[in-house]
Amino acid sequence: IFLGFRSQGRNDNDDNPKSRYAKILRNVGILLEEAHYSPKKIDDSFSKDVLKKFLKDLDDDKNIFIQSDIDNFKKFENRVDDEIHGSSVESFFAINEVYLKRQNEVSQLYKEYLVKPLDFTKDEELEKDAEKISYAKTTAERNDRWRKQLKFMVLDKYVAAQDDREKNKGKKDFVVKADSTLEREAREQVRKQFDRYFTTKKNRETDDV
Repeated sequence: IFLGFRSQGRNDNDDNPKSRYAKILRNVGILLEEAHYSPKKIDDSFSKDVLKKFLKDLDDDKNIFIQSDIDNFKKFENRVDDEIHGSSVESFFAINEVYLKRQNEVSQLYKEYLVKPLDFTKDEELEKDAEKISYAKTTAERNDRWRKQLKFMVLDKYVAAQDDREKNKGKKDFVVKADSTLEREAREQVRKQFDRYFTTKKNRETDDV
């Protein structure tokens, strides 16, 4: 249904994305308030829910934004409903600008962290349940979470490769590789994984967001 409104709202002669998105937003508002099987009251409470869901959709793992970004977005908590009802659309563009900036920052991290062998002798902890953590207070804290996550992913593949070597080392034509080779290959696998991930992210149009 949303895509239907999106198609109707777009005019090939309208090159102003702000104007186009405003039309889409208002059409969706009409749908929710008047045409939906379960009409929604579009008020401040609705606005807060929409903002919360939007931020969760953009950064479900809390590894892109930092806390000051989220604090700054709170000024839009009671504004989304007003924008649906005709006020100038500002929230989406402001949030998306920060999101793209932060995404560009983190997209450089894996290349930096995976370029050399990782140290698996140091005890570290990584909380993977986003519900149990807050947004990082600083970019340095966020970046360190990325480092630990990348280390965890490489270690997982490295140990799996060691297990595979142990199971198959006596088999004909099986090439037994040194730990250093397995570790390097594990880093390369993770690097390629994130190459694909961020290529997909960067190819998303603003329409998709």
